[in-house]
Amino acid sequence: MSYIWCDKDEQIQDWAPAAGPLYLDTEFMRDRTYWPRLALVQAHDGDAIRLIDTTGVSAPVLGAVLADRCLVMHSCSEDLEALQYFTGECPQHIEDTQIAAALVGEDMQMSYQRLVEQQLGVALPKGATRTDWLRRPLSAEQLSYAEDDVKYLPEVTGRLRERLRALGREAWWREECDRLVVDVRRRGQGGEPWHAVKGAGALQGEELAALAALARWREEMARQRDLPRSFVLKDPVMLELSQRRRLDRSALQSLGLHPKLIQRDGERIIACLEQGRRETPPEPLPEPLARPQRDQVKQLRDRVTTLANDLGLQPEVLVRRRWLEALVRDPESLPEPLRGWRREPVAEPLLEML
Repeated sequence: MSYIWCDKDEQIQDWAPAAGPLYLDTEFMRDRTYWPRLALVQAHDGDAIRLIDTTGVSAPVLGAVLADRCLVMHSCSEDLEALQYFTGECPQHIEDTQIAAALVGEDMQMSYQRLVEQQLGVALPKGATRTDWLRRPLSAEQLSYAEDDVKYLPEVTGRLRERLRALGREAWWREECDRLVVDVRRRGQGGEPWHAVKGAGALQGEELAALAALARWREEMARQRDLPRSFVLKDPVMLELSQRRRLDRSALQSLGLHPKLIQRDGERIIACLEQGRRETPPEPLPEPLARPQRDQVKQLRDRVTTLANDLGLQPEVLVRRRWLEALVRDPESLPEPLRGWRREPVAEPLLEML
């Protein structure tokens, strides 16, 4: 199958894909930016493959093609973020084949290459995995790699769907895919930026209030300047700044901050921390579990392993450790993922143990 290269709006506007799923993948760059930069969209409509050059096709035109379509993708969390930033809308209906594979008993993190080889016996090259997808023209190797990423997706999806149907787990798949979309949208809306600071759980009171204020400032700057958070301020520096009572430019220098950063942002960093210390501290992260609670988590994990074996699934597909910890902390409040298809086969047996 040969691909159709699309780098003009007219080529997309004239394309009328038939009703049904659209098999999709993306290539984007995010090494040195806050926002993902969408470089290419590979779309297989069942008849032909289109490689859509997003450096030439406008966001509204691409968004209109994808709107209200079921998009079949593999391990698509980051792809959805890239599409959401480019088009302004997060796709609503997705089917993730990595999730489907996990629900029929395969490895939870199975790659597309492994899945194609397992299902179809086709070994895909990986040479163009890490390349500059924004540079034009793309090489023949890149184009072939991009085409392969959707060439086999319809057949692989059909086989996984048959296995899910035979196991009575298609509804499980839909629920998990809907949950993934919700999670992506939630990340796009932001949350409490200080939660993303490694080591924040060790702080409380005035120090945590200072960190929360500084984290909000870093998030704002990262978005405005389109830089990774660590390019604005690194986590260890933020923790150190939040714990210092007195700050001036010399203190910033002693922490190894770059002179240009101090010149541009030093006063704002100091003012931000001082203002934060006057604010009401946020609720700290939960304390580490006590020994009896850790023992309970271990007992629950052993039970999950048994339940997973009975269902032919990996234990991590059934329950994540953080859900078990939340359940031990408050058995009266089921974590959201345990309220759906997992309630009867998983949650209820676990609750009987608490």
